[in-house]
Amino acid sequence: MIRQFLGPLRRRLLLVFFIVLAVPTAFGILAAVDHYQGQVEQARRSTERYATLASNNETNLLWQSQRIVDDLAHDPVIRTMIATASNIDACEATLKKAIDPYPAYAVASVLSAQGEALCRSTGNRSKSTASSQEWFKEVVTSGRSVLSGYTFAPMLNEPVLAFGMPVNDSQGKVTAVLGLGIRLRWLAASGQEPGLPPEASVDLLDKTGLPLVISDANSGSGGLPADQYLKQVVTGGTLTFDAAGRDGVQRYYAVHPIAGGSLYILLGQPTRTLIAPLQRDLAIQIATLSLVVLGGLAAALIGSQLLVTRWIARLTEEARIITLGEMPIPFNFSGAPTEIRELNDTLMTMAARIKAREAELNESVAQKQMMLREIHHRVKNNLQTVTSLLNLYARIPRGEAIKQAFADVQTRINTLALVHRHLYESQDLREIDLAAFMSNLVRLIQDGSGVPTRRVRLKVDIPSITLTGDRAVPLALLTTEILTNAFKHAFPDHRAGNILVQMRAEPDGRAVLMIADDGVGTAAGEPQHVIGSTMGTMGQNLIGAFTRQLGGKLTAAGPPGTTITLEFDLEPKPAEPIEPSGAENAA
Repeated sequence: MIRQFLGPLRRRLLLVFFIVLAVPTAFGILAAVDHYQGQVEQARRSTERYATLASNNETNLLWQSQRIVDDLAHDPVIRTMIATASNIDACEATLKKAIDPYPAYAVASVLSAQGEALCRSTGNRSKSTASSQEWFKEVVTSGRSVLSGYTFAPMLNEPVLAFGMPVNDSQGKVTAVLGLGIRLRWLAASGQEPGLPPEASVDLLDKTGLPLVISDANSGSGGLPADQYLKQVVTGGTLTFDAAGRDGVQRYYAVHPIAGGSLYILLGQPTRTLIAPLQRDLAIQIATLSLVVLGGLAAALIGSQLLVTRWIARLTEEARIITLGEMPIPFNFSGAPTEIRELNDTLMTMAARIKAREAELNESVAQKQMMLREIHHRVKNNLQTVTSLLNLYARIPRGEAIKQAFADVQTRINTLALVHRHLYESQDLREIDLAAFMSNLVRLIQDGSGVPTRRVRLKVDIPSITLTGDRAVPLALLTTEILTNAFKHAFPDHRAGNILVQMRAEPDGRAVLMIADDGVGTAAGEPQHVIGSTMGTMGQNLIGAFTRQLGGKLTAAGPPGTTITLEFDLEPKPAEPIEPSGAENAA
C-alpha cells in the first residue's frame, strides 16, 4: 500500500521535502513546548512571590505588635502594675497611649499569670479571665509571643486576633502577659497590597483553616478552594496547588505562612489569566511552524510541478506515442532543466532510430512475404503442372483401375494446391480461413468425382476458424479421402442424396468435423470402410495416418447413411517430456 502510494515522483518529492522540513520543525515545536513549560513555571513562581507580597500588611502588623508589647514590658508604670497591682489609672493611660496611634488595635491589656485582667486600655475594670483561652495557655507554657486564631471578644462585641507576650521576672518565670486585640474588620478594610494582579484572590486563614479575611475577588467566598485543600494548607501539607474555587473557576494557589503558621496568606490566580496567554502563545508558535511546513510543501509541490513533473509528463507522453509505433511531435522543452532537455533529445534520437529500424524491418518482412507468396504460388503452379501431366497420362488407353488411381492422385494434388493457394492469398501467409477453404475444397472434390450437383447436393456449414498451414494440409487430405469415399460408395446406381460437411469449435480449443451422407451406408456385418487399418485399402490407411497426424479421434456411425466425426485440437499440443527408463535411472 505504501509503495503504491509513493509510486508517483511528485509524492516522493513531497515526502523528501516533508522529511527535510519536519526535522527542524519538530525541534522548533519541542523548543516552544520547553519554553512554554518554563514560562508556566515562572508564572507559578510569580504567584508564590505575590503571596509573599500579599502578606506584607500582616507581617508589618505583627512586627508592630511585637514592638508595642516590648515597649510596654519595659515601661515602669506597667512593671509597677505587674509587681504591686496598684496605680490602675496610670496603667490604663499608658496602655491607651501605646495603641491610640494604631486603629488596628481594639484593646491592650495586662493579664496576671493566672489570666486575670489587671488593667485595660478601654478603662473597663470588670472582672474577666483568659485562663481558658488557648493562646494564653500557649504563651504561659511556651514562654514566647503567640498570635491566636479567630477569637470573639464579648466585651468588645467584635472578633479579634489576640497577640500575647509573656513578661518574666529575673528568674525567667512568667509573672504577667501583655495582650493586644487586633481588629479583623481593620484587616479586611486595609485592602490588597499594591502591585498584586487585580484578578488575584487573597485570603487570610487562621491556624485552623478558618477564613478570617476574604478578598473582594472572592465575593461570597466563591474563590476559596474546597475545605480539604484548606485543611492541607494549615497542616503544612502543601504550599502550592491547582484546584477549582467554589465558584467553579480553576485557579493556581500559593500559600505563605505568617508567624510560624499562626496565620496563612492564600493567594489564587485564575488559570485562564495565568496560563491561557502562555497556551495561546504556544499555539501561535506551533501554528506558525506548521504553516511554514505547509508553505514549504506547497512550494515543493509547485516547484516540482514547474521544474520536474510537468516535463516528465511530456516525456512520458512522447514515450507512449513511440510505443504506439508513431513519431511524436516534439514538445517545447526550452524552459526545462538541462538534464530534462538532454533526456528529451536522447529520447527523440532513439525514436528516430527505432523508426528507421522499423522501416528496415518492414521492408525486409515485405520482401520475405513476397518471396513466400511467390513460393506458395510456384508450388501451386507446379502441383497444377503435375496434375496436368497426370491427366495426360490418364487419357492414354489403360484399365479403369489405373484411370481411377490417376484420378485419385490428381484430387489429392489439387487439394494440396488449394491449400497453398489459400496460404499465399492470406494476410500472414501462415493461417487460412477454414470457412472459405472448406467450401472451395468440397466443391473441388465433387467436380473431380464426376457426380453432378443436381444428383448429390452438398451442404457446407463451417464457421470462420483459422488454422495453420501445417494442420490444414492433413485436415484437407483427410476430408478429401472421406468425401471421395462417399461419392464412390454412398450413392451407387446413380442414386440421389445429400452430403453435409459441418464443423464447430469447442471452448476447450478443440474442433469437431462431421461429414454425413444419407447414402446406402455399410451393410450389416461389414467393417466400416472409412476407418482403415494398416491391412485396409490405401484410402483407409491414409485416413488413419492423417487422423494420427492431427492427434485426433475418428468415429463412424450408420446405417442409415454414414456419419464420420473427427475431433482434433486446433493448436498442436506441446511434446511431452520422455521419462527416463529404469535402466537409465539405475545407471
